[in-house]
Amino acid sequence: MKRFISAGYRSLLVLMLSLTPAAYADTSSTSELYRLELQNTDNEAVDLSAYKGKILLLNFWATWCPPCVKEMPSMQRLRNHFSEQPFEIIAINIGESSTAVSSFLLELDTELTFPILLDEEGKSYQVFGIIGLPMTLLLDKQGELLSRTLGGKDWDSAASIQLVQAALNAEND
Repeated sequence: MKRFISAGYRSLLVLMLSLTPAAYADTSSTSELYRLELQNTDNEAVDLSAYKGKILLLNFWATWCPPCVKEMPSMQRLRNHFSEQPFEIIAINIGESSTAVSSFLLELDTELTFPILLDEEGKSYQVFGIIGLPMTLLLDKQGELLSRTLGGKDWDSAASIQLVQAALNAEND
């Protein structure tokens, strides 16, 4: 599956690379999280405040990003592992249309049952200090940052499962 970066995406990448290091400051307070409203692939508005009270794994990705695509099946397995827990994975696509993302999802071998949201304007980049793709944030039930991962990861590995389990356990203490 060959993907090309359009002029719009190149502009977004150039903008990201031109930001000063201060723009990448740690966003340990994610008060903006529950104010965001993004579209899903059916062009329906999804208010992220609906996920308040759950441990969240926010994954920022694009269809043209090979590590993003590679980690998707392992995220689905992680979600399946914690299906009975107050845990959710939300994958936020950056800069692509619902048509492009929907077509891409149909090509995947693994059906994704977690929410896929669209951020065509890249506003979540600023809110969460995203510096590259894929980037994944683990947030507690109040939306506070627990961990940040830049680059692809095997999300159903023992270490990843322990990370999510620790977050769930901390919420129960």
